Amino acid sequence: MLRAVLEKPFKLKLLESGIPVAKKKEVLLKVLVAGICGSDVHAYRGTQPFLNYPRVLGHEIVGEIAEVGEGIEELRRGDLVTVDPVFSCGKCYACRVGRGNCCRDVKVMGVHIDGGFSEYIAVPADIVYKAPGNI
Repeated sequence: MLRAVLEKPFKLKLLESGIPVAKKKEVLLKVLVAGICGSDVHAYRGTQPFLNYPRVLGHEIVGEIAEVGEGIEELRRGDLVTVDPVFSCGKCYACRVGRGNCCRDVKVMGVHIDGGFSEYIAVPADIVYKAPGNI
């Protein structure tokens, strides 16, 4: 599969890599659409203060489930989904009051961990949201 890897500011490369596998409680998404956000532009220009290079950008994605990992009942192969790109601990004060975006250990796809500017991405099933049937 291809991934768009930002190696350093102003240096984006398309690289080949293996397709990830959905682990327990994960789903593998075939990325259909990935939006380019202002955060991605800042990363490209080298003005995103929290990003380490190299990084696969992209946190605004829509995909089709290609594989469902063990322990997932509510999602099926072929489902059209989007993701919440914020990974939080669920235990700190901010998380306990519903502010996971302010988590002390927050990780954001495309910033702290690789994002969706790739053909496939494996993500935890609990950050996946199924699109309504009429979309």
